[in-house]
Amino acid sequence: MAKSSFSVKAGLARFVKAVMVAVLLPLAAGLLQGILGELEVMSSSGATFREWLGWGFVTYVGLHVLLYRPVALFRVSHRLFSVLAVWLFGGQVASTEAAGGKGKGTKGGKGERAAQGSTLVAFSPYVIPLYTILVSAGGWLLHRWLGRAVADGPVSFLLGATMAFHWLMTADDLQRQRERWHVETYLLAIGLVFLVTLLLAGLCLPWAVPEFSFARAFADGISRTQALYTTLIQRLFL
Repeated sequence: MAKSSFSVKAGLARFVKAVMVAVLLPLAAGLLQGILGELEVMSSSGATFREWLGWGFVTYVGLHVLLYRPVALFRVSHRLFSVLAVWLFGGQVASTEAAGGKGKGTKGGKGERAAQGSTLVAFSPYVIPLYTILVSAGGWLLHRWLGRAVADGPVSFLLGATMAFHWLMTADDLQRQRERWHVETYLLAIGLVFLVTLLLAGLCLPWAVPEFSFARAFADGISRTQALYTTLIQRLFL
């Protein structure tokens, strides 16, 4: 009876995760389209901000696949936010290795809180694009020191490169944990990382791209998401 109850709960949990994936992926795609559409503005460096970001993104992807993966750089931000998360959640876990693990001390209220803290600690570094945020802040300073004609292009290029860096390094890191996850858990993790990093990057973009409006991009992204949902529902059920 206990095994049957556990099986039902596990199946229900997997179903809920699958539904969340189905909801998150169109939302992430719509938000990405909204942000890119808002970046279709001419910079002071002779091309649109979207083009500069695209060149930076593609350049890093090429370097990542063909030449070099800056793992040490990724680990710096990962450890920084892991330590910060441990501190914020009361030091409930000493390491991110415990996330998703099964231990004898997980029963009861204290064990459950520790498990939740462990999950938050393990996941939080993946959703904060540290280097994109730093480049956005640096772009704000460079605009005042060097002028936009000089800074717009390089800063936008680095924004694209750092987003590609964060997403690809995160995907590589999560892929190493893929064997102990169900496919819907893996897809949910990827979807959450993609969505939250887009939101954080979008909130910081106005520092480097003054013409960028996160409110307009978000509203456009929601409209695009609704269109995606409508199209999917019509093709699947109508």
